[in-house]
Amino acid sequence: MPYMLISTQIRLEVGPTFVGDGYSDKGLMERLRAKPSQQLGNEFVEYMTPLAPRQVLDILECEGWKVVQTSTLIKIAAGGFLIGSTALYLAQKSLQRRVRSLPHYAECLEIVANHDRAREALGKPIQIGSVDIADRRHNFVGKTTSMLRIPVAGSVSSGFLEVMAIRENENSPFKTAKIRLVMDDSAVSIYDTGNWEDSTDTLVQN
Repeated sequence: MPYMLISTQIRLEVGPTFVGDGYSDKGLMERLRAKPSQQLGNEFVEYMTPLAPRQVLDILECEGWKVVQTSTLIKIAAGGFLIGSTALYLAQKSLQRRVRSLPHYAECLEIVANHDRAREALGKPIQIGSVDIADRRHNFVGKTTSMLRIPVAGSVSSGFLEVMAIRENENSPFKTAKIRLVMDDSAVSIYDTGNWEDSTDTLVQN
């Protein structure tokens, strides 16, 4: 897998380090001594190694991987490794693509696009941000329930679309059950089928 390395971290000597996701090369993860980590009720997988970011970089460079300085970031059209403030993240774009491919993600945006009150509250044009994968309380995919917190911003205001979805079993597609537009000073109910129980709003379900 030809990934690009982008160094943005000054402190590289302290582990552990996140180095991959569920789509990462298993052989590479073994060579980096990385083990899969998965939160209960969430199907997103991350690989973590006890090695420090500097040690990870040394191993990858020995295997012929390329390291790129932060100053060249703007020139890079596609990234793979990103060294953040505390960890090394692999294929973040891949994770975002997975989130955006979820049926309730696309369905939510379609519903909001046709909701007059939401459009008025945010103001046109409406921009969609990236889901914070690290926020497992608001972004998770479980066996029968899922929740997403999608950043949105318009010419009038900004906030988050909280999307709740359910499915009958792990082989069934998710169906949107509830959508809320949450802003600093208000919250607007966009869509509600009544199938999402209030108790699941704050709990990660299996």
